[in-house]
Amino acid sequence: MFKKEFLEEEDKLRAEWKESYDKLYKGKEFQAATDSGIQVKSVYTARDLEEVGFKPEMPGGYPYTRGIYPVQYQFTPWFNNLVLGYGLPEQTRERMDLLKEMGARGYFGKDAYNLVFDLVAKAGYDPDDPEVKGRVGHAGCHFATQDDFDYLFHDIDLTKVSVVHNICRATLVQIALYVAYLEKRGIPITKVYGNSMNWLWSFAFVGNVAFPSKSAFKLMAEFIKFCCRNMPQWNHTNIVSYYVEESGGNAIQEAGFAIAAGIAITEECIKTGLEPDEFLPRVGFQIAQAADFFEEIAKVRAMRRVWAKVNRERFGCKNPRSLHLRMHSQTSGVTLTAQQPLNNVVRTTLETLGAVLSGTNSIQTNSYLEALSTPTEESHILALRTQQIILHETNIPNVSDPLAGSYYVEWLTSKMEEEIFRVIEQIDKMGGFVKCWESGWFKEEITKSAYEWREKIDRGEKIIVGLNKYVTEKEQKVPVFKYPEIEEEALRRLKEYKEKRDNEKLKGALQRLREIAVLVNETWPEHSGELMPAVIEAAKAEATLGELQGILREVFGWA
Repeated sequence: MFKKEFLEEEDKLRAEWKESYDKLYKGKEFQAATDSGIQVKSVYTARDLEEVGFKPEMPGGYPYTRGIYPVQYQFTPWFNNLVLGYGLPEQTRERMDLLKEMGARGYFGKDAYNLVFDLVAKAGYDPDDPEVKGRVGHAGCHFATQDDFDYLFHDIDLTKVSVVHNICRATLVQIALYVAYLEKRGIPITKVYGNSMNWLWSFAFVGNVAFPSKSAFKLMAEFIKFCCRNMPQWNHTNIVSYYVEESGGNAIQEAGFAIAAGIAITEECIKTGLEPDEFLPRVGFQIAQAADFFEEIAKVRAMRRVWAKVNRERFGCKNPRSLHLRMHSQTSGVTLTAQQPLNNVVRTTLETLGAVLSGTNSIQTNSYLEALSTPTEESHILALRTQQIILHETNIPNVSDPLAGSYYVEWLTSKMEEEIFRVIEQIDKMGGFVKCWESGWFKEEITKSAYEWREKIDRGEKIIVGLNKYVTEKEQKVPVFKYPEIEEEALRRLKEYKEKRDNEKLKGALQRLREIAVLVNETWPEHSGELMPAVIEAAKAEATLGELQGILREVFGWA
């Protein structure tokens, strides 16, 4: 790539540098590695790019290392995709309105909301289930019925905003309730924008109870098929690799496991009769932006490259949008400390900056209180202001992929690509994603990585400021969020909702759903595409979230 004369001149300069180095440091070796264990040198040159076969690229061109668009933030800033949700729906609505007032915006300046639902709803339970007592409205917004959507959206034109529904294991049934709610309001489902998580695959390495592996992929594919055929503007799947690093995995594992999950989802959807170019354009990723500044940037650039190559070479995709890795970056929670919590403002700022320099499409900047509580109003606004200051005051967004051409960043991007493909190849050799899930391999790998990380901290090899170095005895006092007491009101509303519905109609709809669920599960993929309409019909008959999810748990399993 580089001209012979250029390399010869660089070799001469490098020889002079080596002579100076040896004289000054007496031959001492400076050894370092990224958080994933990639050994790095003190200095990188054009020769290092020659060794990894570096090829020039432009933003918006295959394989999209430099970004999926020819220009990016100059055309539209990233989505201020701040997670929000707590208490009753109307309390969450207050926070939605606050962040909108403070300037949070989605793509092209549109209003957009990233709603997270509570631990109860995420597991697919109603608040009157004895299993969930004391958890209602915690770590997200309470949700159980169509009425809860009205508290959130009653005066919002849902054809003009984008709404992220983060409800985890209950994705399929909640969107069925959303479809029923939209019909009541006379809003065509073909005209709504938004995003569902649909991340049942992530329980391969997250320890919560969930649908077992094969059932998880059936349900994900079923949901994708419905959205492709009925909700063309809906982003149906979020491949959330964030939890890999949050569970103790490293950047290579996060990227490799995520791409492998994407491969498995694609293969399952093909079984249902979908073409890859039909559904892949609406798949997105949610990644961690952690503390190793350059490795995390290189990870993002490498993931774009790997995803494009996999979808073109493995699945024969022709649509360029099928090759685009659309990405939401979330600053790392695991890097934040309860000790000296104000230090977290610096950490999240650096991680947000890294996300911007990587060319991500959407950013969640965690509150500095992440290790202590749900964000307060003040800490939530500060997280938003972090993004706004980088956007408006630094001029960094003026140039697409400004780190391109850096010897170190380009070398590290290629090394990350190499390591990611190595992980994918290893998973393939072991029989694929589902086999690795069922064998417990993912959890074993993450556990080993987490143990090594913790050991380095305990030995003082990895410094965490305020935790194992520069520790102070005086505790920093910061205001933390206190959850409102809402369980009694949630139970009252649920009781009232159940009393006013036609229970005979509901009974028939739930029985029909159970029959269809059994048929789909036992004959998969022959009757794929039939489950979601049956869930929607039961939702229209005023079924609750817990009643719908309960049937899916009964038929598809729960472990």
